[in-house]
Amino acid sequence: MVRKVQNWKRAITYHAHSVQQVTSIGDIQAIVKDKGRYPGPVRVKGSHHSTTKCVVNENGTVIDMLGLNKILKIDKENRTITMQAGVFHIDAAKALEKEGLQFYVNCEIGNLTVGSGACGGTKDASFYDEVEGGWEYGQVAAYCIGAKLVGYDGEVFEVTEADTPDLMAAVRSSYGMLGILVEVTYRVKRINAMAVRHVSYDVKEFADQLDELIATNQSIMLYLFPFLDKVVVEYRYDAPGKPESGSWQWKVRNYTWKTLWPFVSHLLYYIIPFRRIRNWLLNQLNRVTVWFMATILKDVNSSPADQIIRYPETAGFASYTFSIWAFPKEKYGQAILDYFEFCKRYNRDNHFRCDMLNVGYHIIQDRQSLFSYTRRGPVLTLDPVATGVPGWEGFLIAYNEFCSQHDGTPLFNQTGSITPLQTQKAFGKEIKQFLKLRKEYDPQDRFYTPHFRWLFEGA
Repeated sequence: MVRKVQNWKRAITYHAHSVQQVTSIGDIQAIVKDKGRYPGPVRVKGSHHSTTKCVVNENGTVIDMLGLNKILKIDKENRTITMQAGVFHIDAAKALEKEGLQFYVNCEIGNLTVGSGACGGTKDASFYDEVEGGWEYGQVAAYCIGAKLVGYDGEVFEVTEADTPDLMAAVRSSYGMLGILVEVTYRVKRINAMAVRHVSYDVKEFADQLDELIATNQSIMLYLFPFLDKVVVEYRYDAPGKPESGSWQWKVRNYTWKTLWPFVSHLLYYIIPFRRIRNWLLNQLNRVTVWFMATILKDVNSSPADQIIRYPETAGFASYTFSIWAFPKEKYGQAILDYFEFCKRYNRDNHFRCDMLNVGYHIIQDRQSLFSYTRRGPVLTLDPVATGVPGWEGFLIAYNEFCSQHDGTPLFNQTGSITPLQTQKAFGKEIKQFLKLRKEYDPQDRFYTPHFRWLFEGA
């Protein structure tokens, strides 16, 4: 029976041959082996938060992984956590917190399944470790050091960083095309208290001082206000003392980001038909946000897991969507200035602007995965965020062209509407490597979808 499937935001719809609930590795093996009952491509779904057609599996078999949700082992001595692939990132982070441990990367979307995080793109600002004296990676997959996969023939095989580092790098950005991840092991670390503060800059001031700000060795997340020419920097860094879970500052920040901002922005679209009045109100809301973050929102000893947000199972009225491109650090100052002008020009010419905050992250070079968007060097990102009202898709197409012209790098699961040409420009060499490896590990194209074939091969 054909099943209608949608991503979390319900902006992407496809029709699968069937959706199969699984509770064991054996269930998945049986599905992969039975090509008659379960036609390919065979793909998995977690919370389906991806904003691109990487989730689409038209007429194929979809495996719902949320029943594989057990944390199998937390090894405090070796600082690792082993989990079934359907465990939520936020649940694993809370379990680690109880053991005095934490993830290296505390991704904002808590509904991210650890299997998805281990083989796809994620975003968060790189953190500077005061104890070890160095920058940490900003992508979840970088800390996946082992995985069990069900291959195209239904047999289980293992990949580890220690024994097969090159294959591990490919698995970390395979998006399920080399096999279905059923179990993953992450490297973790001792928990530290985290301080957070926010500073407001004029965009030109920020661009001019960017190198100096990064040199402070503090994690940098950006809130971008193109129509105010403002940038608010969220600085995060290790703090002395014991971390206190349940920080009210993070609760306020997360509630505002998850619920308040998207609800108000979405509501304004429907109750204010006059664009100029609506934009004026958005600008006032932006000004209040800048003031509140820079003046009130600071903490000295929160738990890193507090920054993770648990979203509802499906998006409601108060929800948002987003996109992301990453830019070389040395080119970001000009890129952000040009982006602010691009947003104003696009609004003037097309009567559309993002009705939520734009954001960005500073992320160090990371060659741990084949399709890492920081593979060639450290980057900062430009991430438009919106409630997804009419005009968003058209904006994305223009935004993608702007970003590609500025030597940006996309994420296959978070950068919507990219083209094969843009994909090849960003990852041409890596695509050739991956296609060769993919043919070896999936010679029957059991896991290869038309969307990825189009991106990688233009066919």
